[in-house]
Amino acid sequence: MEQRLIEAAFIASVRSTFKDMFGLEAVSSGVRVISDGEEHDWEITGLIGLAGQTQGVVALRLTRELAGELLAGSGVEAAHDEERRQLEGGIVGEISNIIAGSATASMDAEIAPPVIISGPRHKIGWPNIAPVAALAFSLPGRTFELDLCLKER
Repeated sequence: MEQRLIEAAFIASVRSTFKDMFGLEAVSSGVRVISDGEEHDWEITGLIGLAGQTQGVVALRLTRELAGELLAGSGVEAAHDEERRQLEGGIVGEISNIIAGSATASMDAEIAPPVIISGPRHKIGWPNIAPVAALAFSLPGRTFELDLCLKER
């Protein structure tokens, strides 16, 4: 499957996931290639590893503020700040898992459980198998990215 078809599968998956889970229209606003060492403002990332015919990494990247809004939109409430941070990580992981699972349903790929990375301007050690494509999305008043570093064997 060529790269643009893989990207299209992930764009469709993001759109349907945000619509089904939160009633939000995630609007795709372009694809670009991320350069090595590029700076960003994302504060939380849900990473999913893929193995099989399609292999690589999928990363849902967003701000802590957006993660909090999505958590609130899910109806889950936290008793204190530490619990809220854990729940934000949990919802980002779950969204990442659903997006990757849906997008790869027709591909020969196994998905790993999500890993959450958080902190201002955190770094991801991308595998050296393909360029990293950043699929940008917008919600009313917010943006986020789905980054893909994928290769078909």
